Amino acid sequence: MNSRQRVLAALDRQQPDRVPLVEWVIDDHIIQALRPGSSYLDFNDWIGLDNVGLNRSSWSRENVDYVDREKGLFRDIWGVIRAFGPESTPYPVEGPIKTPDDLRRYQPPDPEAPGVLGDLPAIVARYKGQKTICVVSRDGFFNPSYLRNQETFLMDMIDHPRLVHELIDLAVSYDMRVAERMVHAGADVVVLADDYADKNGPLMSPRHFREFILPALQRAVDNAHRAGAYVVKHSDGNIMPLLDMIVSTGVDAINPLEPAAGMNIAAVKEKYGDRVAIIGNIDCGDLLCNAPADEVARVTRETIRVAAPEGAFCLASSNSIHSSVRPENYLAMVETNRRWGGYPLALDPAIP
Repeated sequence: MNSRQRVLAALDRQQPDRVPLVEWVIDDHIIQALRPGSSYLDFNDWIGLDNVGLNRSSWSRENVDYVDREKGLFRDIWGVIRAFGPESTPYPVEGPIKTPDDLRRYQPPDPEAPGVLGDLPAIVARYKGQKTICVVSRDGFFNPSYLRNQETFLMDMIDHPRLVHELIDLAVSYDMRVAERMVHAGADVVVLADDYADKNGPLMSPRHFREFILPALQRAVDNAHRAGAYVVKHSDGNIMPLLDMIVSTGVDAINPLEPAAGMNIAAVKEKYGDRVAIIGNIDCGDLLCNAPADEVARVTRETIRVAAPEGAFCLASSNSIHSSVRPENYLAMVETNRRWGGYPLALDPAIP
């Protein structure tokens, strides 16, 4: 199998020739540490990823609408004020929707804008049919909550439910059209990357998730499927109270099953493995940042042992290969999969 066939077999809940290695984002600090001077695409080929994408964690600090350059504050296309920090993804600071009247006057970004696809056409030209082309999109939580500020948005579910529905509809309508354009341009997989939880549990009750977020997630899943793509639902945190609902939407895979949040990949595989593929879940916190490389190899091998039998599994980090990951630990993860990830699996029941 080539890389594309390998990943798509896993997403079809089949057994490929070996465990696919995927990652949505690799920070440029890691790329330069391991392959100085390399571009993301050249690094992707060198490390042996089975997927490729826009690697959009790396926001350019040029040509942005600065509000305060000294503090790193700028306004994004949604009108949300963000701040550059030590990581490559800037974090939202202030949303433009302070009142319902603000929403009535608000003009969302244009999903038909020429820059929306970014470098996707060049990636498609280079990799179509060879690697699985993945794009990151949104569903019903991140973008609407950033417009309002996330804590306020969560309180609005009780205090201003109509406003929440209106914000979600506005944001999802944009995101679905962008995802549709990306699939038509050649993307194979849409990753819906809104995080619903922290390590303790969901950020909203299951009842509120069902009322507000689930319908938007269903719309986003159905839209990507109609366009011809597979769908991966990504959410950090402990999403166990929401997982039945998420799986019911027909997503093709769940990711990343964050171990630091108590997400047990073996238990999820056992309960849901006949309905969805599993993608994850090597801890990109303490393990990849601080542990010795031989411990990374041990955990990776154990993860393959419990999650890879009968296929429907791709190996990945528990979020991304961010700037604090030790480059040698990422290599240990990759090399362990290369050594032990071939089918039929040759792993002992007990990993030393």
